[in-house]
Amino acid sequence: MKTLPLLLLAWAACMLCACKEEPAPEPLNEIPDLQYLELDLRGSAFGTRIADSSITMARPLPAGTAQATVKSILASPNNSISMRAGDRIDLGEPVKITVTNLSSGRKRTYTLTPAFRPDSSPVTRHGRLRTSGSQVVDQHGAAVSLAGNSFFWSNNGWGGEKYYTAGAVSWLVLDWEATIIRAAMGVDEPGGYLDDSAANLRKVETLVEAAVQEGLYVIIDWHSHHAEDYQAEAVAFFSDMAARYGHHDHIIYEIYNEPLKISWGDVLKPYAEAVIAAIRASDPDNLIIVGTPEWSQQVDKPAADPITSSGNIAYTLHFYTAYHQQWLRDRATAALAAGIPLFITEWGSIGYSRSDPETDKWMAWCREHQISHCNWAVNDKAEAWSILPQGANPLGGWPIVTEAGYLAREIIRSWD
Repeated sequence: MKTLPLLLLAWAACMLCACKEEPAPEPLNEIPDLQYLELDLRGSAFGTRIADSSITMARPLPAGTAQATVKSILASPNNSISMRAGDRIDLGEPVKITVTNLSSGRKRTYTLTPAFRPDSSPVTRHGRLRTSGSQVVDQHGAAVSLAGNSFFWSNNGWGGEKYYTAGAVSWLVLDWEATIIRAAMGVDEPGGYLDDSAANLRKVETLVEAAVQEGLYVIIDWHSHHAEDYQAEAVAFFSDMAARYGHHDHIIYEIYNEPLKISWGDVLKPYAEAVIAAIRASDPDNLIIVGTPEWSQQVDKPAADPITSSGNIAYTLHFYTAYHQQWLRDRATAALAAGIPLFITEWGSIGYSRSDPETDKWMAWCREHQISHCNWAVNDKAEAWSILPQGANPLGGWPIVTEAGYLAREIIRSWD
């Protein structure tokens, strides 16, 4: 029975261990704890993510950003921070932030590692766009899917024209990370190009020149529902645009916004061929987008009878999620399968909501098929699709957007 004393000793040791108290958890109010940090760059907020002692950017800063301002910073109660809102910080290297617990005296150092967007603009990266089968591709032959904003009708007195500013374009690049914009020049409605060509032309010029400066793509849109009635005017306008801007890789021509229920073969296609010929006289290779019948939804018509008089042609598809759902995606998918490229130059969510399951389905479809899209519209008009609250600054710097604007901004920011 020599093993009995050994067993008793082992039992006693276990009992002693069991009797020892586990160390009490450290009181939460004695732990240094940074909870929130947000940076500000020219009015645009850049959030961060905090994990352990590391801080990473929730979205990247523009390339070359040397400094930013602390917009807001927050630690748990009973902690002090070595940095406060309003402080300027240098971003050339990781940023150290020390949090000190006022009860325990313990310190913890957090490290913010800045992240930056590519050091080149969308147009520098992708170059002149062209079509290849049913895809729009870049200078390297890779499929391209851009995301950005359509401005509202340019017509005098309609309200949206006040946002045709270089400041608004710069803000969409900085805060929304847009890679494309659309100048929706109203044509035949009151206050449009046919009423006041000089004023509407200046608005388009402003957006085009701002886009070139910012390095993003810009659609010059003949925004009409009756363009076939103004073919001569369209030919003259696009001849001028091509002669002046056709040497820029940034330029995309949209020669008819939304035809109504007109014949593709008898009316719309001949109109398009005439305007395309005028553009190609000065600009042989920038992308041209052609509207499709019935508010740019009958993409099956050009799929069955595409334009062959010129290359580098895509076709317009528009959707608004309250009206256009799976049936239109099916039609568009069939058009792609038939070999024509599509470009969504205008889309709108259900409005008044940050959540729209149908928008989610459309965006998934766009990603699957590498389709570019522009959200409607940069405006403060009291309608479901306006991205801005009434009275928003025409020069950008929009701290608040509408619910539809919030949804569109999240999509555009995350598109790359």
